Amino acid sequence: MKNKSFAGFSLIGLAGLVAALNFGCGPKSQEPSKKPEVASVTKTSFAEVTAQLDPGGDFYLYLGTAQWLDGLSAKLGGLQQQFNAIPGLKPDDAAKISKVFGIVTGIVKDSGIEDVSGVGLSSVEIEKGMFRNKALIHHYAGKGNGFLWQLAGGKPHPLEGLNLLPADTVVAVFSDLELPQVWNVIKKEVSQADLPEAQKWLDSLPDLFEKNTQVKWDTFMNSLGGEFGLVLTLDESNNIPVPLPGAALQVPTPGLMLAIRVNDDTVFNRIDQELKSNPQVIKNDTASFKMRTLPIPVPFIPLRPSAASSGGFLLIASSDALIENAIAIRDGKRQGLAATAEFKRLSQGLPERGNQFAFVSERFTKVLMEVQNQVIAANTKSDAKFAQWMQSFASSQPAFAYSVGVNLPEGCLTIGNGSQSYASSVLLPAVAVPAMLAAIAIPNFVKAREASQRNACINNLRQLDAAKQQWALEKSEPKTAVPTKEDLLPYLRHWPACPAGGTYNLGAVGDSPTCSLPGHELLP
Repeated sequence: MKNKSFAGFSLIGLAGLVAALNFGCGPKSQEPSKKPEVASVTKTSFAEVTAQLDPGGDFYLYLGTAQWLDGLSAKLGGLQQQFNAIPGLKPDDAAKISKVFGIVTGIVKDSGIEDVSGVGLSSVEIEKGMFRNKALIHHYAGKGNGFLWQLAGGKPHPLEGLNLLPADTVVAVFSDLELPQVWNVIKKEVSQADLPEAQKWLDSLPDLFEKNTQVKWDTFMNSLGGEFGLVLTLDESNNIPVPLPGAALQVPTPGLMLAIRVNDDTVFNRIDQELKSNPQVIKNDTASFKMRTLPIPVPFIPLRPSAASSGGFLLIASSDALIENAIAIRDGKRQGLAATAEFKRLSQGLPERGNQFAFVSERFTKVLMEVQNQVIAANTKSDAKFAQWMQSFASSQPAFAYSVGVNLPEGCLTIGNGSQSYASSVLLPAVAVPAMLAAIAIPNFVKAREASQRNACINNLRQLDAAKQQWALEKSEPKTAVPTKEDLLPYLRHWPACPAGGTYNLGAVGDSPTCSLPGHELLP
């Protein structure tokens, strides 16, 4: 039996060895067998999502979400039953649990999050140092009717906000947002949630708004056109000082503008009415716009808050010059950001129609890097090694990006060009932000600790001085007498020690005791 078993084992082992040798060392002309395709027995959105992505880059991700998001509200109902089955659960607690689950389930149903069938990301380096990034949130055709899909606008449209951007724009974000729909969603969800306090506050909000603005709530809501934009400019021809801890930095003069698409002049007319009685207000009405400016004397910054109505937009800016520049660009009288070499490079291959766009200039990140370096240097100037260590966390390469968001029949697609791929941009904030906080917080912590130790030492010196005076009074010693440690111990609970490691000199009765560390001294 042993021989047979051994023989059987040997034959099996020999067959395996032959198979292995044949697989690894077969004739060169023999092609390896094609790996059989594995098909999913469950329908996924893989084909639909990946059709919108770019393969071959340094980052490629598909996540199918249909299996765990589809029927999420029903799954929440099952989870609620599990909570209600907790042994010994009081009726009041069960009612609270049911209420919370009811609120969450209602929001899930109405939001349309259950329609999300997949998420995809891709990054491809299209030229040295610039990546094409794509992100898709997918739903199948005929789905996506919840409020999450509806609030960010409808069909893609021309990106008219680009025509308002000055050439020195460093940050710009424009997005469709249906604020009246947001209001209706909030009202509906609060009403269904049966939250009396929240309902009471929500009901009072329109009256409170009207009382403070003298504008009807519905009139205000109907005047909004469903698009909002924020613009930041930096005028490099005029620098202003920015105070920093231990230093001052010269930065280009900033300008800020809010652009709101409107259906009428309801908001502008209310601003105009509020400013009529102010003699300092500058009124500027032309054929293309109406503008009101209120100069405010502020050191270093030419602050001239202004509001204007022109071409279906309400523009609110930090200066009238910024608004005039934006309107001149829109009217074709000046060249704006779209004509710059930086924007032309960043916008290559991107859609000209969409529902959102975002732009960050390389110049903006360079200014941030300079501020970052100044903060680190100012807070670590007494410790060169610590400054060098902190600098190793700081970003050394300026970043830039431009992206366009587009509402598709089957989801939302964002396409962008930028200096960071998804492979690195996910990690960058996780490192840069803590580094900036540490650069500020750690030195301040050290300073706080030094101040605490100094104050504790000064308190010790007061105790020693009081003990000296009591000793001299009881022993009738003159002011020139110098007590010892043993002389003063009976007048102290314990012998104090400097928390920073300094040494004490008692001195004469008429003199204050001293510490060997600078700054640790009793003031006269």
